[in-house]
Amino acid sequence: MRKQVLCIISIEAFLLAASIGTALGQSSAKQASEGEKSVYPPMTGLPEWMTIAGYADFGYRTTQFYQPDYDTTVFQGDSRIEFWVPPGRETFSWGPYIRFAGIDSNRRQPWENAWLALPGAGFQAYPFSQKQLREHTGWLGDILGPLRLFGEYNRLDYWGDENWWRPDNQVRAGAEYWHARYVNDTTKLLWGEVWSGLFWQSANEFDPHYNSVVFANALRAGVRVPDAGVLSLFTPYGVLESSLTDNGAYYWENRLLAGFGIRVAPWLRQKPDRFNWLTRLVVYAEYLEAVDYYRTQAPDSVPDHDFRVGINLAIGEWYR
Repeated sequence: MRKQVLCIISIEAFLLAASIGTALGQSSAKQASEGEKSVYPPMTGLPEWMTIAGYADFGYRTTQFYQPDYDTTVFQGDSRIEFWVPPGRETFSWGPYIRFAGIDSNRRQPWENAWLALPGAGFQAYPFSQKQLREHTGWLGDILGPLRLFGEYNRLDYWGDENWWRPDNQVRAGAEYWHARYVNDTTKLLWGEVWSGLFWQSANEFDPHYNSVVFANALRAGVRVPDAGVLSLFTPYGVLESSLTDNGAYYWENRLLAGFGIRVAPWLRQKPDRFNWLTRLVVYAEYLEAVDYYRTQAPDSVPDHDFRVGINLAIGEWYR
């Protein structure tokens, strides 16, 4: 039921924003067609000063690095309704946003059954999005462009009466970097994607005074046979995931994971205009092992591996 609610709210948020912006979006699209082609084309039905970015993953996990034979299904979604203030995101990308995020599983652990932003509100800026910088630095501007600075306040809700005592709000501030190249481009031999975050966080699922700095990273890179029809959809890849926090006693927050996988990544360039919001779609299977714990070692009862199968998608410019 909660998975359905998460999906419904995400869809309703998209439709609400689309309906609000339809009239303005038509006007903006007309103006754009009469002028210079936009670096950041507006989403169908939305004005140029409003966008939606989102990320969702639905999958199966064998252990979650928590218990042997844990065997859980997990749905996690994160989204932002973004508002771009003058001089506009073509010139410099910055502005407020509203965030909706949640996680749900068929298990009862609070860290995988909660609203993580219902809603949240924040302000963000892409410091290297300046138009002159993009025009004069070439590949360097492309690399630095996805860097996002943000500060946000989130309302939390951990489901179940037994979780009444858990934190109900959270503040986060720092930097994030989401960048992907050729993930769904079947004409390219190599592809890669990276997420990196360095931010301060006021609360976690059990401590309202968590007040910790988090440094986390995930890298996936793979190879495919380009321009080979159905064969090009299949691509093996390697995985590295790392996290480091101020809390050395929390072994699950301070570790390095490594592994490999295979995914199906269809070509998305030739989709209908009404689906221009879909910017990423992959079906994956991957195996990861805990290579190292940076500080406190995990107890012997904690599994050192996990097998994951799932579907992952993004809308808008979640990855840049």
